[in-house]
Amino acid sequence: MSSIIDKSGAETLDDLHKHLSALKQQVQSSTANDSMNTTVRAIQTLLRHDEFRNEFVKSDGIQTLVAALGKTSNFQLQYQIIFAIWCLTFNADIAKQATSLGVIPALGDILSESTKEKVIRIILASFANILNKVEDNETKREAALQMVQCKTLKTLDLIDAKKYDDPDLEEDVKFLSEQLTLSVHDLSSYDEYYTEVRSGRLTWSPVHKSEKFWRENVQKFNEKQFEVVKILIKLLETSQDPIILCVAAHDIGEYARHYPRGKNVIEQYQGKAAVMRLLSAEDPNVRYHALLAVQKLMVHNWEYLGKQLDTDGQGEPIAAK
Repeated sequence: MSSIIDKSGAETLDDLHKHLSALKQQVQSSTANDSMNTTVRAIQTLLRHDEFRNEFVKSDGIQTLVAALGKTSNFQLQYQIIFAIWCLTFNADIAKQATSLGVIPALGDILSESTKEKVIRIILASFANILNKVEDNETKREAALQMVQCKTLKTLDLIDAKKYDDPDLEEDVKFLSEQLTLSVHDLSSYDEYYTEVRSGRLTWSPVHKSEKFWRENVQKFNEKQFEVVKILIKLLETSQDPIILCVAAHDIGEYARHYPRGKNVIEQYQGKAAVMRLLSAEDPNVRYHALLAVQKLMVHNWEYLGKQLDTDGQGEPIAAK
């Protein structure tokens, strides 16, 4: 390791790439905590030096660390992996990328469940770094909204109530509370929805069932070359989570119902085929919402159809009626 991090420049870029590749493979293949701890410690040492951070990110290092976090409940290993992520967030360009690579949801999930002060402290320090380092206002706002989506404000209140004897932790709690509260004040229902869809973690949040939301915001689904529609279709094609599939199918149907050309857009991006495949899903709720979505895609007189369906709006399967 010492030769790789030697700032004399004796090691070539090719040597560094080989070393990073080896570390990444060890993280991906390790199952025992001891071997994983050793590998992650090596990564921590490397990422203390800014000149190696970009190369680590280019080698899909962030995705590797996030995936490793999802596989462990060992708090010491969680701490070491998040410490490596924290090191990365000192680089402004990398901190900006954190909003699109799943870093914030992964850390937010652990934050909401962890009782270990060292884990809580390093997550909050990472969040604070991201908001401090990112200069682009739109990206900073996206990062804050992702944190809000992860229920971080509620967690911050709980942390504050415990009064940890750590001035750095207290400072981060105060900073994050102020920043996230400001973002909530500026949050529209579509901002909330957009952040949820971008995260890929769909739930039955109130906006999905709101007629007012769909009437007022359906045109925004066409922005950025139908970005939201494409994400929903992708979730239909790739997700294994029944709730996500139900919500995505519902939203595809609502888009088709409220936007005059919605059916054509969905067909253009193979959304209709994705929904129809779910008609044979194992989960009855998924089949039910896929059926409703298909009907919305095919029936012009939705009001008439609505009168024929005895639904309670909560996604119960037809078989349960």
